[in-house]
Amino acid sequence: MELTALKYLKAIADCGTMSRAADVLHVSQPALSMAMKKLQDELGVGLFERNGSRTFLTENGKKVLSYAERILTLADELRAEFLKNAVLKLGFCDPGPMRFFVPLFQKKNPDIAVTSELFFDEREIENLLLSRRYDAVVSLRRPDNAAIETVPFADEELMLSVAANHPLANRKSVCLANEPRLKLVVYCGQGAFVNQTKAFLDTLKDKHDIRLFDDYFVFRQLLDSTEQATLTTKLVRQYRNDGENRVIVPLADNGVRAHYLLSCLAENKRRTMPLAAAYPVYHEKRLCPNHGRE
Repeated sequence: MELTALKYLKAIADCGTMSRAADVLHVSQPALSMAMKKLQDELGVGLFERNGSRTFLTENGKKVLSYAERILTLADELRAEFLKNAVLKLGFCDPGPMRFFVPLFQKKNPDIAVTSELFFDEREIENLLLSRRYDAVVSLRRPDNAAIETVPFADEELMLSVAANHPLANRKSVCLANEPRLKLVVYCGQGAFVNQTKAFLDTLKDKHDIRLFDDYFVFRQLLDSTEQATLTTKLVRQYRNDGENRVIVPLADNGVRAHYLLSCLAENKRRTMPLAAAYPVYHEKRLCPNHGRE
């Protein structure tokens, strides 16, 4: 008997239909049906009955589900006990939350070894977790799988960074879509929020003079020598200093905000819980927007 079959049984009970359970589990319906037939043959009892499109557990099915839930809980506890000292593998869809969060998490949890890396295809979140390449991922997209649990993690937003003597420096907020022509130099690497930022800037390309850079060294040289306006974010500004005597101004445009999510396999949630617990400290103490000079 495999734990996977017990997880499938629980998903069917939770979803009410084979087709919905297959969608949530990201398996084909024939594969799910075959796994349940194998489990029924192994136990020698029928587990399901159907009424129209709905699938219900028989009395035997309910008994098996009760055992399955206890077995899966014990399996989670067993895994957590022996993995608690293992390296915690984290995947991030953007460099901002990774560079901001990982050093602070390690400072708060020095006994937990951490590795982190970027991934750039959010369509692969489910596979990245189910294959155990990562123990947890931070993403903009919410994964769709019954085996994965997701909680809110961090809010992100674009912000304007200008020299203290810039005409916009004293504004409480700026809507770039409504401003006269501006010169902006913007560093854009890779990532999900970076892609959202590029899409936002693309809507402004005919209104403002925008130069994008994928080389941070070149971008920084230009920024230091000309004091041009640039964009930063609520997370990035925690570790990237755009220079002395600069002012951060919130943007009022649409498309400049995003919400990061933290996802992990439900069986790993005890191990990854410190990740979610660490974030509110930064939200309260460090991520409140500061208008005016840095």
